[in-house]
Amino acid sequence: MKLSLIHNTSDMHVGGFLPEAGYNEDPKELFHLVTLHKKHFAKNLEEYREEIVQSGEYKEIQKGVYLPTHASINDHIVFDTTKGIIVIEKNVTIMPFTYLAGPLRIDEGATINPHSNISGSYIGKFCKIGGEVSNSVFEAYSNKGHYGYVGDSYVGSWVNLGGGTATSNLKNTYGTIKMNGVETGEQFIGSIIADHVKTALNTAIYTGKIIGMGAHIYGTVTTDVPPCVNYYGKDNMTAIPFEVIEKTATRMMARRGVVFNEGDKKTLQLIYNSNE
Repeated sequence: MKLSLIHNTSDMHVGGFLPEAGYNEDPKELFHLVTLHKKHFAKNLEEYREEIVQSGEYKEIQKGVYLPTHASINDHIVFDTTKGIIVIEKNVTIMPFTYLAGPLRIDEGATINPHSNISGSYIGKFCKIGGEVSNSVFEAYSNKGHYGYVGDSYVGSWVNLGGGTATSNLKNTYGTIKMNGVETGEQFIGSIIADHVKTALNTAIYTGKIIGMGAHIYGTVTTDVPPCVNYYGKDNMTAIPFEVIEKTATRMMARRGVVFNEGDKKTLQLIYNSNE
């Protein structure tokens, strides 16, 4: 599965990438979307801290926890900065009884649902996140609103993970993990989930699996999933007509006040055609 078909790499947050920070690397293998994040994220945030402190537009509400000057935060939230700082951007909503551990950046307009546990992660703009997330990247406008676990994973934009969706990030043998046929040398790798993927209730994704763009997932994922298919099992996949991919994207984007435009359609059509 080609890297270029996973996401618009010019807009990635690999390693919690911040344009003003000097720690960005280009991912050469798919698993680098996870490993570069874990390698660079804390350093990126430290660089970012210097800029936001100098800007005067952020306040430090407790040691290592920053949010915009005029923002407020619920009292029933626990912040843990033992392993890194926490930056919360403007118009973020964090519901009560949530545990947040650095390094962590929650970007503009995101919502964190009650009783969540978020650590070591970048949460993109306008995402809706619940349950447990660790050492992961969520690109803008993706949803994981309910219980379930996503760890050591990369999630593209316009993804919706149904309640109970979980990614395995550790093999039963405790051995190193292969992804896309490549030995990662890593013991902890979850999933790469491309743009516009949808998972059904209680979906379980095995260690190191790749979910292609626009796939709809049901049940247990034991193999990599091609783009634009209904996946019921490794021997039970059906193609999703492009019209369905387009309509689904249009409906989801409209719910966030975003117009599905001709450029979006061309991108989806290109990926769809390349896998026919």
